[in-house]
Amino acid sequence: MNRKKIITVAVAFVSCAMAVCSQETLHDPVEPFPPDVRAKDYPRHRILFHYGMGYANSMYDRTDKSFIHNDYSFSSAVELRYAYFFARKWGIGLGAGLSYFAADGLLNIEGIVPQYSDPAFDPSGQHRYDLHYKTHNMVEQQRILALETPLQFFFEHRNTSGKRGIFASLGAKGYLPFISTQSAFRQGKGTLTLTGYEPFTGTWYTDPPHFGSQEIRIAPATTALRYSIDAIAEFGGLFRLSGVCDLFAGVYGSYGFMDVLPVAADKKDFITPEPNNLFTVNPLLSSNVLGEYNRHLRDNDLTRKKADEKWNRWQAGIKIGIHFRIRYKLKTENGK
Repeated sequence: MNRKKIITVAVAFVSCAMAVCSQETLHDPVEPFPPDVRAKDYPRHRILFHYGMGYANSMYDRTDKSFIHNDYSFSSAVELRYAYFFARKWGIGLGAGLSYFAADGLLNIEGIVPQYSDPAFDPSGQHRYDLHYKTHNMVEQQRILALETPLQFFFEHRNTSGKRGIFASLGAKGYLPFISTQSAFRQGKGTLTLTGYEPFTGTWYTDPPHFGSQEIRIAPATTALRYSIDAIAEFGGLFRLSGVCDLFAGVYGSYGFMDVLPVAADKKDFITPEPNNLFTVNPLLSSNVLGEYNRHLRDNDLTRKKADEKWNRWQAGIKIGIHFRIRYKLKTENGK
């Protein structure tokens, strides 16, 4: 789903919600309350539906831009939360959401896989060589779907008329990648060149079809990312639509405290062999390419900054939503 479709869906939802809310004739339970209503009578239960979209960092940001350049990266999420307001301005809530991450990277990387066991070169596995690889303007796409479980404290304050106000939240959420964590190399975008070097005999192998320019495998490969705990915050304005719902518009941000990339033992070499004289190019999400980048700097005495081999996600953007206030019966001083 591209950004235009996401924005269209969000606008359509808000328009429908506003139309439904505008038809409500229930007494407005927001401030100011009638004189005969007790101070404790306010809507304690709320249903919050939010949609947010904005910039998100990616693992492409870890290295020098000449090595891996981040073309774009963004994240969006749909959230449904229940909130209980234990005081007129303060509440707590729990919910669930579906998050979508998309990023493109331009790869001009090079590295070495030492003592490479290649079944097409030697089926016995006894004859090994150092595999040198280099990509030129190769494009990778990353897509991640994740379940989010936010737990937040809410603050809400309205003006005298009750028609406008501010809304803020602070809390944490669980980030659980699932379903479709994958990378795919865009067909026809970039080249991969491979050579082999045998240290024992000092021989270079460059002859096609096994070496030289190679076909880039474009079949998506799934990756088991790790979960994270993220700090989250949002702030914005409330605009009354009717007696039972408000429009929310504001900004949000989050920061992940945990590395979501696979553990080192589960990471693969960037290049792995296949029996048919071809090689599989593994997605960056599941590969050890960041560690290989650091080794490339060390082996070639380069002064570039070392890559951070962890990916702690953070994001910031805009958020819109509808806040539904659960109906309740007003009470007067005589209890009627």
